[in-house]
Amino acid sequence: MRPKRITLIWLAALAVVTLALVAMALVKPSLDAVGANTASVARQMPTATPTPKQLKVAFIGDSYTAGAGVLPQDAWPSVLAGSRGWTIVNLARGGTGYVAAWASGGQKACGQDVCPNYVGMVPAAVAAAPDVVIVAGGRNDGQKMSSELQQNVLATFSALRKGLPNAKIIALSPILAADDSASSFPDLKPVVSAAVQAVGGTYVDLGAPLGGHPELIGPDGVHPNTAGQKALADATDKLLPKLP
Repeated sequence: MRPKRITLIWLAALAVVTLALVAMALVKPSLDAVGANTASVARQMPTATPTPKQLKVAFIGDSYTAGAGVLPQDAWPSVLAGSRGWTIVNLARGGTGYVAAWASGGQKACGQDVCPNYVGMVPAAVAAAPDVVIVAGGRNDGQKMSSELQQNVLATFSALRKGLPNAKIIALSPILAADDSASSFPDLKPVVSAAVQAVGGTYVDLGAPLGGHPELIGPDGVHPNTAGQKALADATDKLLPKLP
């Protein structure tokens, strides 16, 4: 091959390589800019945060917890659930207690023909599969402690723990009327406290939020009105432990 022709081939090859290098030099900053912009956009995009799971709370109680005389949404469990972001199952029944049950032959004072005592309501609470169970009441069982009452208190919390081994169990002192004082039910309170703590639960003494406040009682002279239910919700919210 003639030297002149060889020289031309080498010059052409050199030109191709030079052009390729120039093109790469021009493209790389563009790619870097695209990568930087992409990273910037990614940093600016909001990070999705998981929505916390709502606690499901079941209530066992009497007419005070059922909300007798007020709308369902004004009952203190519903008011409390609204402030804490819970979903609830309200199993409270009027006229009931750890021993007291209601079977009135159709009068339906508790809203149903038959309303079991707290021991009898445990299966319904277990079936609801709640994260937390709150048991409130006992005033319908009277002021005197009996062997049956003591046994039923123990049975209520033992059955709840057996059926709901991972649930948080909370017992409240009996909800007191406007003419009661914080010293009412002195025999029942320590029995309930010992029984719930024996199964790893928590006892909360509400005191007497309605005591000395007749303005918080409805027209029947017994049950809290809407303001009274709100007072019960506020008192419970203040004393309940913070739940995850």
